[in-house]
Amino acid sequence: MIKCDIIIPIYNAYDCVVECIESVIKNTNFDDNRLILIDDKSPDERILPMLKKYSKKYDFIELLENKENLGFVGTVNKGMKYSKNDVLLLNSDTEVGRDWLSNIKETAYSEPKVATVTAISNNATLASVPKGLQRNELPENMDFEEYADLVNKIAYDDSIELPTAHGFCMYIRREALDLVGYFDEEAFGKGYGEENDFSFRCLDYGYKHLLCTKSLVYHKESQSFSSKKEALQKENSAVLRERYPIYTRRIELWCQSFPIRKVCENVDYQIGLHNRKNILAIIHDWNDVENNIGGTTLHLYDLIKNLRSEYNFHVLAPSDGIYKLYSYFKDSEKVTKFPAIDSCNIIPEYSSKYKKMIENICDGFRIDTIHVHHMIGHYFDIIDVAKEKNIHSIISLHDFYSICPTINLLYRMEKSCIGEKNKNCSECLQYKTSIKNNIISQWQKDWKEFLSKFDEVIAPSNSTKSIVNETYKNIKIKVIEHGIDLKKSDYVSNIDDKINIAFVGVMAPHKGSKILEEMIKKYKNSNIKIHLFGNSEIESLKHSTSNYVYHGKYKREELPELLKNNNINLICSLSICAETYSYTLTENIASGIPVLAFDIGAIGERVSKSNLGWIIPSSSNTNEIISEINNILTNKEEYGKVLKSVKDYHIKTTKEMASDYSIIYKMSKIVELCESNAEKLKDILEDNYKVTETVSSAETAWILNSLKWRIVSKIKVPETVKKVIRKVIK
Repeated sequence: MIKCDIIIPIYNAYDCVVECIESVIKNTNFDDNRLILIDDKSPDERILPMLKKYSKKYDFIELLENKENLGFVGTVNKGMKYSKNDVLLLNSDTEVGRDWLSNIKETAYSEPKVATVTAISNNATLASVPKGLQRNELPENMDFEEYADLVNKIAYDDSIELPTAHGFCMYIRREALDLVGYFDEEAFGKGYGEENDFSFRCLDYGYKHLLCTKSLVYHKESQSFSSKKEALQKENSAVLRERYPIYTRRIELWCQSFPIRKVCENVDYQIGLHNRKNILAIIHDWNDVENNIGGTTLHLYDLIKNLRSEYNFHVLAPSDGIYKLYSYFKDSEKVTKFPAIDSCNIIPEYSSKYKKMIENICDGFRIDTIHVHHMIGHYFDIIDVAKEKNIHSIISLHDFYSICPTINLLYRMEKSCIGEKNKNCSECLQYKTSIKNNIISQWQKDWKEFLSKFDEVIAPSNSTKSIVNETYKNIKIKVIEHGIDLKKSDYVSNIDDKINIAFVGVMAPHKGSKILEEMIKKYKNSNIKIHLFGNSEIESLKHSTSNYVYHGKYKREELPELLKNNNINLICSLSICAETYSYTLTENIASGIPVLAFDIGAIGERVSKSNLGWIIPSSSNTNEIISEINNILTNKEEYGKVLKSVKDYHIKTTKEMASDYSIIYKMSKIVELCESNAEKLKDILEDNYKVTETVSSAETAWILNSLKWRIVSKIKVPETVKKVIRKVIK
């Protein structure tokens, strides 16, 4: 067995020294190792008695006392000369975890001609994790020993070469030490840069420096010589640059390519996953999520914003020809990329490649709940994975894709097909898509089987539930209404001689654009002015006239003020297809204005149930709609009653909605870290975070005056990297 002497140079910092020694004693096997404590004549009178107490209590501890202050380098050299074994230099402001030294030894002898091994740390520049090249605080969700154990379990097995060791925790093989010699006391005085100088000398002899990714050592930051640090670093950095221009350049290139990126990412992900539930959300659109106005995307984003403090959300969506997994942890966000799934089908249902991707995601990200929000771009295999892995499964029906691939149940884009007896599905499919066969029967058969496998099926309205259950009678559906964060307006509409009617939202044929066009023509010579707040697909609706005002796109928070400033009395919500919820309706009600709507879908249901306006048959023509509007605006008493209902209506908040979903999410159990899921995440990151080196090792040129060296020296290095280099080369 290889013997090692752990050398801790000590100068003041009483509390840190005690914590360091205690952690080493607790977490080190001393059958073949020894602990050498060296007091560098600390002025703190508590230090020496404390060290003597340890040396008397434990026979594996030896105490050396400097009769005069030798400084860090002199003290370390004294220890290395005293030892005849491998040595490990450990700063006194560190703490170590379980199996730390055995892991480092294993790395040290994993290949020939290894001079040094450096542990990873929260604060060790080149060896820092999870944020590389900078100081990191310890995770909030675990103590250090738990953190160190986690790192040990998840570590990559392959070795990573460093351009220089870091002196906070530096293992040195005796053969290299005997050949290369000790630290240069004369040049590096009281510290900073001595380990770089030693490392560069080792490189000249063909030795290498490795990173041990299994051992995490907590580095609290140097507490000795803090006032002298900056001056020493500057002075000694100049010495290193003069002595070793090629090696200092090598560090720059290493930082630029950053070979430990996958190590940092792995640790960062595992910190986020630790002891938390992980929800895999499936959706068709997650592009530009901050500005996305799609109802399904808005809904999921609202859930994430309200619940990410309690749950991790991993959103899988097709994007730019591939799949992207957007991970939302408590305080951070990450994106992982997966290859595209090729298919010759227009609307494919199963894919073995997709299934494998979902299996890998579920394993690697420790998924305990799968929540499907939309299946466009996804495959039915997902529910089979959920069942095979005993993962809680939920599907929310945000539209009617489960009934018909054309989504909105709009027959030939002219009228709702709900309850329509004389409809030709084959003709409609061909009209709206490129599908030439009547696949509806098979589509619904496949979807019935798919839906029946979920633990929870959710709809945002009773209307949606009823429509879906007309097709799938035995599917149990739970209704959870969407929430929205809107401040209710204080606007009070007042009917007088001049009336203002509004259409709100994107104005397309299925949203009632033809009705709007006809109303503009028929209201030309009246005291009623029509407004459109929102975009329009119809060119004629993009230009204002004497009785029509096109306001264009608006922001949600701006709508109440826009409606108030234009004295809007009534909003026409005349979508000719059944909506499943309608955020726009909620926005309208929050603005304090009654609504006229058709008697279909969630809009008709919500308006009728809470007396938020007036309902007319969806078969009504424009003249009948105009007649109803005239009746509404002439019956001031009835209008007042509806206005009061609008004012009294409670708008469900996103927090209230999230609370409803949280009850369901709590049904699953946290998936604990194990070897298999740790390996799976490493595989995923290996595929997605492979380092692309700026210059290959063969091109870095070890001969200073060679042509290759002159080429390498011209490679530009970003200023951010240069700042890090100044910290590394001390």
